[in-house]
Amino acid sequence: MAKELNEDKLKERLEVLEGDIKKVSEQMVSLDKQKTDAIAMLNALNGAKQQCINFLKEIGDEDQEGQEVSSDASKGDDS
Repeated sequence: MAKELNEDKLKERLEVLEGDIKKVSEQMVSLDKQKTDAIAMLNALNGAKQQCINFLKEIGDEDQEGQEVSSDASKGDDS
């Protein structure tokens, strides 16, 4: 017993396909937004990382300057 192919069944199948196409298109829009949000978060995290690196460099520079000043002061005490 072969299934009968008729106009109504084709129209019904077409409606299902159109619904599936709409769902996938909406999913793609959502995924694009998620990607954009993820890129923004990654950029923010990289910016925060760079700021921490800069703070560490500043702290290191201040520590070096402090050591130089104390070293210079101790040299002056020897005379």
